[in-house]
Amino acid sequence: MPRKNRYTGILKPLPIGKGSPEVSLVLVYDIENDRIRTRVSDICLDYGLERIQFSAFFGKLNRNRRQELALRLADQVGDESARIRIFPICEQDLRDMWSLDHYRRDADQLKADSETTSPIPRLRIVTLEPDI
Repeated sequence: MPRKNRYTGILKPLPIGKGSPEVSLVLVYDIENDRIRTRVSDICLDYGLERIQFSAFFGKLNRNRRQELALRLADQVGDESARIRIFPICEQDLRDMWSLDHYRRDADQLKADSETTSPIPRLRIVTLEPDI
């Protein structure tokens, strides 16, 4: 059986010291499987990316680290249904970026709060005791 090229469709890594300098990037994903989605999130955090939304991360990585990240994410997703996009952003676009933040808590804090507290019921059934 012929060996599959693991770099098909992905840039081949350059030797150490030959990669481009770090560039800013935005990584977004849409993954149905909860277990895989959590693992992808953990991998992004391991690479030093900052969570900017529940399924979006921002950070700086050089070309080799982006390649390594892409391979790890592809390996993690496997044959499951998923969409992952990595967008490099140049410094000029970063300077022109608008940031409109109006949250009282960040996404990580909201997620932690939702995991530690039980959900508040939206409908409460009240039974009235009959008058005697």
